[in-house]
Amino acid sequence: MPHWRIARLAVIFVLLALAAGRAGAASRYSVTLDPPGFGVDEASELTITVTGDEDAAPIIPHVPGLVINPDGQSSSIQQVNGAVTAIFSRTYRVTADQEGTYTIPPIQIGNYRSAAMTVHVGAAGSGRRARPSGDDSDQDAAPPANAAAALQAAMPMIKVLLPKAQMYAGELVPIQVKAYLHEGVGARNAGPLAVVGDAFTVNGLDKLPVRSEETLEGMRYLVWTWSAVLGALKSGNYPLAFELPATVSVRLRGPDSDMASRLRSLFGTNSAGAFMDDSAFANLFGRVIEKSVTAKSDPVAVTVLPLPLAGRPADFSGAVGQFQVSSELAPASGPVGDPLTFKLTVTGKGNLSRVNSDGLHDSPQWRAYHTESKVTADDDTGHQGFKTFTQPVVPRQAGRLTLPSLSFSYFDPEAGRYVTRETQPISVTVTPAAGPSPAAASLQAANTAPGGTENAAGDTLAPDVAVTGSYAATLAPLVWQRWFLGATLAPVLGMLAAVTMIRRQQRRAGDPTLMLHAARLAAVKINLETMAAALHRGDSPAFFTAARHALQERLADLWQVPAESVDQRMVAERLPQQEGAQLRAIFAMAEKATYAGENPGTQALQEWQRRVLEQMDRLEAVR
Repeated sequence: MPHWRIARLAVIFVLLALAAGRAGAASRYSVTLDPPGFGVDEASELTITVTGDEDAAPIIPHVPGLVINPDGQSSSIQQVNGAVTAIFSRTYRVTADQEGTYTIPPIQIGNYRSAAMTVHVGAAGSGRRARPSGDDSDQDAAPPANAAAALQAAMPMIKVLLPKAQMYAGELVPIQVKAYLHEGVGARNAGPLAVVGDAFTVNGLDKLPVRSEETLEGMRYLVWTWSAVLGALKSGNYPLAFELPATVSVRLRGPDSDMASRLRSLFGTNSAGAFMDDSAFANLFGRVIEKSVTAKSDPVAVTVLPLPLAGRPADFSGAVGQFQVSSELAPASGPVGDPLTFKLTVTGKGNLSRVNSDGLHDSPQWRAYHTESKVTADDDTGHQGFKTFTQPVVPRQAGRLTLPSLSFSYFDPEAGRYVTRETQPISVTVTPAAGPSPAAASLQAANTAPGGTENAAGDTLAPDVAVTGSYAATLAPLVWQRWFLGATLAPVLGMLAAVTMIRRQQRRAGDPTLMLHAARLAAVKINLETMAAALHRGDSPAFFTAARHALQERLADLWQVPAESVDQRMVAERLPQQEGAQLRAIFAMAEKATYAGENPGTQALQEWQRRVLEQMDRLEAVR
């Protein structure tokens, strides 16, 4: 068969392979709202499911009176009779501020357009659900006053444990913030604990609280405890308060539940059914209501004193706390011109970020270079640790040289005065610079003429070389030469490669691991598109929710864990402190925007988008 026909067959096989790679099942879409009716103190769940190889970010319409916020997403694969299908699911939390009947317009998902949905919102505590027309059955409603009272009683109680009510500006004071939750009340943290106002800053609130149980005034409480460090930004008298967004769920007592009513009708009102009115039975079958609340602590008056001007040292840089200072040189000696490393270490507790030093300066004996600094914290709040200043220095002359002492000044809030610490001078033995190496001396001697002068380059003659013309490498016929055989076999090899590629694609199509990897990458792409769309709308909660989900899917793909399990704690455990700092900051900001309603503005959202994309590029390089 002529080789051109073989080449044509190879092209056909390649086209077939590409067509097979593009073939895929059409996507199916599902949009549900459960329940279709609820009270103003409750919420409904909007679920959008896409089944197929392709996914698209839904466009959620704005409905006046309704709040539709992203609540989560998931991706999975399904394998039936060898066929593997990807499933993408997104959930949204739907709430309302007032009663009424609302219509959610059709939701656009790629080329699919869902049907409009009607939402019925009842009074607080009504718990109304949509029922078929003509159904007048009991709606399991509790009196709104009872529901409001139960929710008020279930409100978390926030207490601040402050060791002292007077502090200096710039001072860091360890504190504890405790949230007391009533026994029997379900609660979950819906957002980060935050300080109220702009007079204080608190480090450590982004950590997960420690859970315990306490008895207070004869009542049992579940307690969440945050250990943090309080810092004052300006002097004056200010109230210190904290707020915590949370979601509480309360089981209402009473015979109004549907299950209790059915059992009471079954047993009747005789003595056999008297146990229905027992409080334990009422608690067991009472209706559960859920409410998003924001618990606030009582304000604590704090007096912030300014740092005194009298006696302030010239080298004071704002460090407040208790510190010690030391210095060292490594190596302890060396020749002229070789760099040595000078290290200044400031150890203690306080605002280590304000600890500063100019280091050593140039002198006739030493050449000093730029100083690099690094903070190492001994605790999660950064209140205690040490700061190291590293500086290269180069001796300029031989002999017994001395590195001068350095001073460091700080304000001691316990003593109420400025303190200056000094390092000890360091004595260094510097040897003369080393001469030329034996190899270099031998090379120089070999290149020197007997008269003491170096040989000039190019003073020798090249030998005679015969110049020949072109010649043939072989006398074999053309058909037996290698390049001709290669050109003939190339179409055959191309056909074999096409068949191999088709079989490989078929094997990969049924690999669950690869399907999950593809599903997660698709979810990352969708969330990044959703994030960009939210930025265009100025929707801060949707922007940060999509950013968090994109990072969760990407990290889950790298770490082979469920996406919903990726959070700040896992990032802190698996990545070094500095390497994971940006990721933890994005997760923390996402919680503030989603649950606390923080809106940094369009310009800040653009900066956050740059950070998210930068982390995505870094994670892609890791893979």
